[in-house]
Amino acid sequence: MAARLPYVEREQMPTEVQATYDRASKGGRRGLNVYRLMAHHAPSVPPFAQWYAALREGALDPRLRQLAYVRVSQLNRCRYCATHHSAFGQTVGVSREQLEALPVFETSPLFSELERLVLRYAEQMTVRVQVDGTLVESLRGQLSPEALVQLTLSSAAANFTNRFNEALGTELEVTTLPGEPQT
Repeated sequence: MAARLPYVEREQMPTEVQATYDRASKGGRRGLNVYRLMAHHAPSVPPFAQWYAALREGALDPRLRQLAYVRVSQLNRCRYCATHHSAFGQTVGVSREQLEALPVFETSPLFSELERLVLRYAEQMTVRVQVDGTLVESLRGQLSPEALVQLTLSSAAANFTNRFNEALGTELEVTTLPGEPQT
């Protein structure tokens, strides 16, 4: 699918949005087209980028965060987010085999019990919105309150970005990430 709005070019962005765009593109990283579409509502870009970056900081194991994010993106059929977060997941230790087995995580031997709980939680947040209380209690036994809140915020952020990107048809950038075939 092609983007449903024109991308805002860097030169057309307000200065504060250019700064956000430049930080996101530092080191050849991808993730820019989402900002190029968000730039149509420039006041949203800097606070969104700051909040989104803050979600990576905290007690939650980055591997768990990326597993949940990718699974949510798969459920929402958001190729843009699934591709980016699969690559990010690999940089924090998620194996390609685990990423490929996410649709069958319940029965795959590649996942620990904690990973299964995290993935169930992310799925319930996405598909049902309401999360079973016994699942929350099981997670509370293995995650700190900070980590559980971070997981919840990360799963909600995945749903948000998935919906934004799918509604506006955000296209994958052409830069290749480690372990990814050239597009």
